[in-house]
Amino acid sequence: MKSSFFVFLLIGLMSISFAFSQNRIKMENYFDSGYFVTASEDGSFKLWIDGRVMIDSGFFFGDDNNFANGTETRRARVSFKTTLYDQWAGEWDIDVADNEVEIKDFWMAYIGFDNTIIKLGNHKMPFSMEEVTSSRYIVFMERALPNVFTLGRRIGVSYTKWADNWRIQAGFYGQEVGTGEESGHNESWAYAARLTYDPISEKGKLLHFGASYQYAIPDAEDDNKIKFKERPELHLTEKILNTGKIKNVDDFSAYGLEFAWQLDNIMVQAEYISQDVNRYDGKPDASFDGYYIFVSYFVTGETRQWKKSESEFAAVTPNSKKGALEIALRYSSLDLNDESAEIFGGKEENVTLGINYYFNANVRFMMNYIFVNNDEYADGDGDFIGNDDFQILAFRFQYLF
Repeated sequence: MKSSFFVFLLIGLMSISFAFSQNRIKMENYFDSGYFVTASEDGSFKLWIDGRVMIDSGFFFGDDNNFANGTETRRARVSFKTTLYDQWAGEWDIDVADNEVEIKDFWMAYIGFDNTIIKLGNHKMPFSMEEVTSSRYIVFMERALPNVFTLGRRIGVSYTKWADNWRIQAGFYGQEVGTGEESGHNESWAYAARLTYDPISEKGKLLHFGASYQYAIPDAEDDNKIKFKERPELHLTEKILNTGKIKNVDDFSAYGLEFAWQLDNIMVQAEYISQDVNRYDGKPDASFDGYYIFVSYFVTGETRQWKKSESEFAAVTPNSKKGALEIALRYSSLDLNDESAEIFGGKEENVTLGINYYFNANVRFMMNYIFVNNDEYADGDGDFIGNDDFQILAFRFQYLF
């Protein structure tokens, strides 16, 4: 699989070069918001190269479970993004972290209508502001605890429309890439929608509100079972919160509310997500929820960019060659206990101090110090000691190209 990836990569690059040489298309190269772009002089073709490398390390203090300190390659990704004649767009995104090839974004789209994208392929479902925000730009090393409820990328079709102060996206999806093909059952399906409204949206000033909804049935190979499990906001850690397999599931759905505010170098972001699980054969329905809120402050005065077409915060460009310094503080909570349904997956509350130093728009150093507070049921479905409260010191070096 690894060798196939590099063969396809080489063939793709050779094909692009051959096509240009045969047609003698004059190309120009430049940087745009930290990306390398090659484009035809008439603008009919553009190619963005998007690569990211994220190296993490983590150290645990005061934990009863004796979690192992360590390092990992969190992401090692390369992506090609193209536009043709201002009407068509596509993306091919592969991650090779941990020496395993994983398909991420893999789609084509029609962009010929004003402020509109009609997308087909493997891409993120429109649910949760933090989930749809690229890992390149999230403020902390990992998304907050409630992200466990998001379904992430699936193969499907979606429609997006936006204006200066609002945006709507909805889509219909199958399962994740590589699942369901050999189960002998019909593939499951899901749908989601996200609506946002920004009464204030200008450079350095933002007031943002949003709501989203997603619905799904269990995957074909899961025999009407689902499971929710989550780490304490560092990928190196174990999944301490764990409901175990929830049986007899008809369907499950979630709704989310989001808020963001920005004034120059200060930013606040918050979300609440509620998850409902509907069951059959007399099994009681279950409900879980989670939320987070954080504040970010740029000591050096920078303002984080806002992408209206995506309704998400984006790149940070330092004001000077000395770089940019950001300090952030987050509180997050996730409750996977439902006494009425006799499901006890655990409850966790985290407080995270984050410090980010941006050498430039492409290179960032991150430090997170996480205070983890678990209840007695946060035991990994019986694999760990519950009620384990501890701290994590984590670092990341991030390079984008």
